[in-house]
Amino acid sequence: MIQQSGEIEQIIEKTAKLTAEKIYAKMRSDNAKEQESLFSERLYNTRLLLDHYRLFKEHAENAVFELTRLDEAELSAIEIMDSMRQSIGPGRGEIAIESIVKSALRTEIVIKHINEMLGIYEAYCYRSGKPENERRWDIINTMYIKPLQGNKTKTELYEELAEKHFISDRQVKYDINMALEQITALLFGIDGVRRLEFKKKK
Repeated sequence: MIQQSGEIEQIIEKTAKLTAEKIYAKMRSDNAKEQESLFSERLYNTRLLLDHYRLFKEHAENAVFELTRLDEAELSAIEIMDSMRQSIGPGRGEIAIESIVKSALRTEIVIKHINEMLGIYEAYCYRSGKPENERRWDIINTMYIKPLQGNKTKTELYEELAEKHFISDRQVKYDINMALEQITALLFGIDGVRRLEFKKKK
């Protein structure tokens, strides 16, 4: 049966619309995967940065500032932290840390940003009125921030914190992971916050 030109136009229009919807859906899916990957990398970087926080702080306090490249002076903390993405992989995280520590200016920029965001996170934890948030701040503070008393291992710190807060070692690790997600969102700005909100909706 020969179709009228009007019917053909409707079929073409409908097909074009369906195709556009599929393309748009794929783009959204690809973008979600890309955002997921980016947040995972930044979460890894946050853990790496906090693992070396005490080193950064000591280096920043004792560093001798020298004349540096002008382009380096213009870098933001997020740009410096995101530059670590190129160094992700087995053993390469240490290279990324070294590249920050080698520059007194980079160390100063990063440590100042981390301190500001940790201050915001601490205030959030106490103002929330939720005991688990206050506990999470104490765990993060003990694990990464405040000076260590003696050469305690991570395992010893987990056990100490579990005993202090009447929780299991497993709960300590869970609290660290939850806190690191929120700290990542703070450290990396609006992109991190969007990714965290997207994760909550899943």
